[in-house]
Amino acid sequence: MDLRTYDDAGTPERPDAGSEVVLVHGIGASERYFGRLIRELVHTSTVHTLELPGFGSAPKPARQLQMQDFGRIAVRALESAGIQGAQWVGHSMGCQVVVEMALAAPGAVSSVVLLAPTINNAERSAPLQALRLLQDSLGEPAAVNAMLVRDYLRAGPRWYLSTLPTMIRHPIEERIRDVQAPVLLVRGGRDPVVRADWVTRLAAARPGTQTVELPGQPHVMMYTRPVETAAVLRSAVPAR
Repeated sequence: MDLRTYDDAGTPERPDAGSEVVLVHGIGASERYFGRLIRELVHTSTVHTLELPGFGSAPKPARQLQMQDFGRIAVRALESAGIQGAQWVGHSMGCQVVVEMALAAPGAVSSVVLLAPTINNAERSAPLQALRLLQDSLGEPAAVNAMLVRDYLRAGPRWYLSTLPTMIRHPIEERIRDVQAPVLLVRGGRDPVVRADWVTRLAAARPGTQTVELPGQPHVMMYTRPVETAAVLRSAVPAR
């Protein structure tokens, strides 16, 4: 697990105080596609990024991890860094990890934001997910696609393909029911991976869950609309 912290100068260092946000990437990705969002968030928050085992710069573990393992490892990394009371934000598979984090350490999180949460329980198959990702790639900026391809290659096909079944099997619609912190679901209006009906069902699984749609945006909406995404995250911070 690789943990990095950004202050308002955008440089990795451990800041002193202020509201805190933790960003968790999706399968095959790294912190890099959060870059534009980080530059918006650091104006008002301290931003931490977690690169999951086997992805980005984090080394591969000796065994295959389940989603609960990813969550527990992430919580331990935050505890070791003394990060408490932060907003936890996941993207794609990172949403599944964040839900497991919130279940493992309910007192350590202030709010949970799930950007483009997977996996749609009506499309729980590898071929269908591959089709949805292909459809989404046609609507993503070329820079996003290039970034993700490089990250996928860095993770390697073996680790990616061994993690994929874990992601597909994970029942986020069941696990989210017991999350105690406030939860916000965010969907891009043109995201074929995370359809509107799926977000509706996921929100219904946990009473009180809020939803937001960013019109016209693809799966990686925090890259295409960082200002709007940052505003949504700020709106999800509980009043003190």
